[in-house]
Amino acid sequence: MNCKSLLVLFAACAVSFSAAAQSAPSLSLKDGPSLGGTALGSSEATEAALRRALLSQPASEEEVVKALSFMPDVVAEVNGTKITKQQIVDLLLSKKVSQQVLAITPESYLRTAMKQYVDQKIDTAILKQKAKEAGFIPSEELVKKHFDESIRKLPADQVEALEDQLKARGLSLESYRDEIAKEADIQDNASIAAYEEKHFIEKTEKAVDDDAVEKFYRENQQKFAVPENITVAHILIQCEPVSALDSKEEKEIKTKADKLAKEQIDEIYAALVKDPGSFEKLAQEKSNCPSGKRDNGRLPAFDKDGEVLDGSGMLDPDFKDAAFKIEKVGDFTKPVHTQFGYHIIKLLKQDPKGYLPLEKVKGEIHDFLVDKTVSEEIQAMVKDERAKGSIKVYDFTPAKADSKSQKDSDAAPLPIL
Repeated sequence: MNCKSLLVLFAACAVSFSAAAQSAPSLSLKDGPSLGGTALGSSEATEAALRRALLSQPASEEEVVKALSFMPDVVAEVNGTKITKQQIVDLLLSKKVSQQVLAITPESYLRTAMKQYVDQKIDTAILKQKAKEAGFIPSEELVKKHFDESIRKLPADQVEALEDQLKARGLSLESYRDEIAKEADIQDNASIAAYEEKHFIEKTEKAVDDDAVEKFYRENQQKFAVPENITVAHILIQCEPVSALDSKEEKEIKTKADKLAKEQIDEIYAALVKDPGSFEKLAQEKSNCPSGKRDNGRLPAFDKDGEVLDGSGMLDPDFKDAAFKIEKVGDFTKPVHTQFGYHIIKLLKQDPKGYLPLEKVKGEIHDFLVDKTVSEEIQAMVKDERAKGSIKVYDFTPAKADSKSQKDSDAAPLPIL
């Protein structure tokens, strides 16, 4: 299991050591810092907050049980091990399924979604039994061992980021590890992970050699295409745009703030005209964007459509248009007004369209091929165990005679988690 998967594994606290048993992963070549955000007027922000609050009210156990009244108490059996309705209820409660979403989800969709969850539970039960047969017994010690091994494999910056997230919750790596190690589901997942590592991942890691990586790179060249792009740095003096929803007082406040921001950016521009070499210093001292102090105002590369190449988002159209009008590396714009405020943009780099070099993507291709192969092998094993094992599934999907219900249940279920 690669380090990127391991970070998600532990940081999210919805630990699933058996990620490889799910659908094959998508190849991602975009890895970098996030960029910017969106500016909302105060009224819009309040309305958005109210909508989020409504949708975030978690359903009670009574409400979940009532919504799943169509399910029998025992939904499946895997070689004598029962999978119960209560386990599905507990899953939804642990995910804090929204009261509002649960209330508006049609029963036909719920039935389809619950069938998928039961199928996942069956696959997990099979893997848990295979792990136990192989000698990997669920325990706190096994969780702690995998946690410590995972942390050792992570790059220092990712460990630091994880520590910062935990510190905000009043936890350390050790206390978090000890906390999750007590959870039965995580112990089960740890035993499955140990089994997968020993019986699938180790041999696949060896089988996916440099020749296999290079072959994939050659045969999938378009996946590594890079459009024409530029890299810029900017200095931002932030101010909120006036909204039609603003009160008269709010509009006056924002108009005054806009005027002050424009005066400040004009002063910075005048200083740059006198001393173009002071851009980095001014970005650190004056810019309201975190990129100022973090990296002298530098932003990730983006293309002519404004799409950031590392996948972190889209650039404001006015910002993007102004940036692409700069002709020479080292030149900078006059103050540019966008929804976020006033910017001065400096061109750092221009790159024509081309392809990412093999050396840059070699590690990610290797991880992708390992994950894909392991996923396929585990899925095949689970399918074989389902065919030969003693597995009973108690159907609770709509009757086929009811054409409307059947049509609804065949549709993709609403995302209730």
